[in-house]
Amino acid sequence: MMGGKERVSVIIPNWNGLKWLPVCLDSLRNQTYADFVTYVVDNGSVDGSAEFITTQYPEVRLIRNAKNLGFAGGMNVGILASKGEYVVSLNNDTEADHLWLAELVEHMDQRPGIGFAACALLDFNDRGRIDALADGYSIDGRSYKVGSGQIFRDKDTPPFEILSACAAGCLYRRSMLDKIGLYDEDFFAYMEDVDLGLRAQLAGYRCVCVPSAIVYHMGSASSGGPASAFSIRQTSRNLYRVIFINVPALLIPVFVASALVSQSGLVLLSLVVPRYRWFRVNLPAYFQGIAQALRDIPQSLAKRRKIAKLRKMGAVEFARMIASSYRLARRHSKRRG
Repeated sequence: MMGGKERVSVIIPNWNGLKWLPVCLDSLRNQTYADFVTYVVDNGSVDGSAEFITTQYPEVRLIRNAKNLGFAGGMNVGILASKGEYVVSLNNDTEADHLWLAELVEHMDQRPGIGFAACALLDFNDRGRIDALADGYSIDGRSYKVGSGQIFRDKDTPPFEILSACAAGCLYRRSMLDKIGLYDEDFFAYMEDVDLGLRAQLAGYRCVCVPSAIVYHMGSASSGGPASAFSIRQTSRNLYRVIFINVPALLIPVFVASALVSQSGLVLLSLVVPRYRWFRVNLPAYFQGIAQALRDIPQSLAKRRKIAKLRKMGAVEFARMIASSYRLARRHSKRRG
């Protein structure tokens, strides 16, 4: 499990994830690819996670943070402590197929022009269904999972280009991260992978999905689920941050207007449609996120200026990329079982 050169660094942020760690870490012990080191970055857990890793998984390099730095902060600590040519992001609520790393590394070795790669994230409890093949990004600022809920028939499909990779299980070239920067820690959690993916695309790096590299994902386990107040507050805040930091200037008014229309519709639905009650009860958290995003506009624009010199894509190319991501999502949404 621990190669001498540490060609691959697998980084797992953890916050009170003791109940998921055995499945995740055992699956890494079973990998056919051996030249990697696993780092668990513990974000101040109080459930005994760190002690469990120390006693049961001595091969894992444990990094203990005094407080919860969020997914983005935890990943960055691990990236800076590791040495691998390839950096892998992996959620603690996952189980990796034994060929997972071998498939990812083989493909990246064959295509040096690819900057980062997604694996096939499948539903942990319904293993024939897709959790996500890629992260998409829409004109209203929302990110979405490509293929979510559909039957998985892509295992033998050659790798194909996508917009971005879900950080629950993906691989980055360290040389790319050295160029574009690490995760934005101000995101804390949610959409930090989309932000990094857009930054990479704007800088000229391409991303692929490798369907033969499979990870089974429980999904939103550590954050209380996608309908929790925490998730809604983070998502509503980070949605606008991504727009102000990454979207080409000519398209910002379009994306902001579309986001406002879309989000207003969701608020109205939550007030009149019973099945949207989960959103209605979390409206205070939603508006807190919006308020924070507005306060952060100066900071977001400062970040935008900082990364502008790396941009190799204008508004037209960006719009085409978003349209291509949408077409990919449409193709996979038709694959029902």
